[in-house]
Amino acid sequence: MNRLRLAFTRTYLLLFPAMFLMPTSAVALEPAAADAGPLQVIPQVNLQVGHDDNIYSTETNRVDSVITVLNPSVQVVLEKDLDIYSVNYGVKQGIYDYDSADNYTDHDLTAQAYLDFNIRNRLELLARYLKTHEDRGTGLNQGANATANNAPVEYHVNTLSAKYGFGGLNAKGRIEVAAKIDDREYDNFRSQTEAKDRKSVSTSATFYYRVMPKTSLLFEVSHEDIDYDLASVTLDSTETEYLMGATWDATAKTTGIFKIGYAEKDFASASREDDDGISWELAMQWAPRTYSVVKFTTSKEEEETDGTGNYIDTTSWNVDWEHDWTDRVISRVSYGQSDSEYVTSTREDENTNFGMGVTYKMRRWLDFGLDYSYLDRDSNIANTDYDKNMIYFTVQGSL
Repeated sequence: MNRLRLAFTRTYLLLFPAMFLMPTSAVALEPAAADAGPLQVIPQVNLQVGHDDNIYSTETNRVDSVITVLNPSVQVVLEKDLDIYSVNYGVKQGIYDYDSADNYTDHDLTAQAYLDFNIRNRLELLARYLKTHEDRGTGLNQGANATANNAPVEYHVNTLSAKYGFGGLNAKGRIEVAAKIDDREYDNFRSQTEAKDRKSVSTSATFYYRVMPKTSLLFEVSHEDIDYDLASVTLDSTETEYLMGATWDATAKTTGIFKIGYAEKDFASASREDDDGISWELAMQWAPRTYSVVKFTTSKEEEETDGTGNYIDTTSWNVDWEHDWTDRVISRVSYGQSDSEYVTSTREDENTNFGMGVTYKMRRWLDFGLDYSYLDRDSNIANTDYDKNMIYFTVQGSL
């Protein structure tokens, strides 16, 4: 079982940079490693060229552009017995044909360690530096304010996390405890963005009780403390969740995890109203054939406000279908919706997304992809509606 866990963890570590680089398309590439003594070096490069017919996500005065995104990455992996250490670095360079002011460069540097002490004790560690951005028309600048700034809003996030597992993976009972620190700071347009700088500290404990060979009940308590840097900002809060649910791998066809329970958000400031309600998460996969997989996710969660209301209460669901027509041709289709309620504000948004695409695996180390996606937001606030169409061609290469 430790070997099985090792294989799963190694697969995740290998795919981590690809998930950062290409979040909108399937990961079909099978990268190989170059040996450098005890280290394995895994370089990858992705090139995406596409067209967006509404780059600022506006209701009127739409602007279209060709966008080129170059995503090189490199990963270094060290395996020592059952332990795995990994360092990943990826850079994403976006170039807009319409206006070079929208160009961006994102960086992601991540160090991970998976330590398997024995059959009952495991530890996962992560340290990450992410420097990224919000495109004009998203985040702090939406609707009529989409081009109020002359460039994308930039910010960086420092993350430290740890997860400790006690109990054999096939034991009747086992427990996982986790902790994470996220420190977010905005880098430009400080007169607007300084008030959004914040640090969040989260902890959780999950108990799994196996009721069948491949099914376990779970009971989870989590707590998050959100602290804004400016003393004048009254959005400091704590979020607590009490969840129960199950994980299952009932057959080769069906796997999933489900959590549901009670959540509360308490503000430090008496000027803001505390709130509570139901919370849930569901992620399941159904594979009627080995070459055809359907994934369904849904959640109800609380998100920090982008400037309107106390926070955003978001309910979402998404379904994806991926099908291997041949050893070389893979198709994918996705559809999803989310409803966002800006608590204490009258604003309510309904978001719809649709996507479809195909990948051709020219070689083990070379993939070609063609994708189309559609996004739509329907809001009750004037000048906030928008829709957009995007089509893009992708080349993914590795050793």
